[in-house]
Amino acid sequence: MQLASRASLAFKFKKTAMKPTFGANVINAISTLVLDMKAGKTNSPNFPVPLNDLRSINNELYEALQAAGKNSEALLRTAILQWDAAFTLTANFISDMAKGNEDFIRNAGFVPTKKERQNVLVHSMKRNMTQISTCA
Repeated sequence: MQLASRASLAFKFKKTAMKPTFGANVINAISTLVLDMKAGKTNSPNFPVPLNDLRSINNELYEALQAAGKNSEALLRTAILQWDAAFTLTANFISDMAKGNEDFIRNAGFVPTKKERQNVLVHSMKRNMTQISTCA
């Protein structure tokens, strides 16, 4: 089964300390894409999270990490949630714009997903597991 590549959301599971670096790379890559679009006289897209807001959210996470102490734990949790939400929206938007183009996804700073997926026979596995459990 052939699937279109999408921007991987695996960045959500990176260590928190690595997220601001990833975010900065994505912001720089998207900024370059937007400049290239304008140079090519193509309208730049309306991102779900504007680049300036994305930059602010990334900076807030970085600052929350720097202030990591007991008093700032709630601030850090909030910053992580905002960061994950903003970059997930951005990744999904890039996936929709890319329409399966892996180079476009990479140029936006994200990692493309696999193109092919292996089908899993869930029903037969479930039936076999039921038979095994009733035999014991």
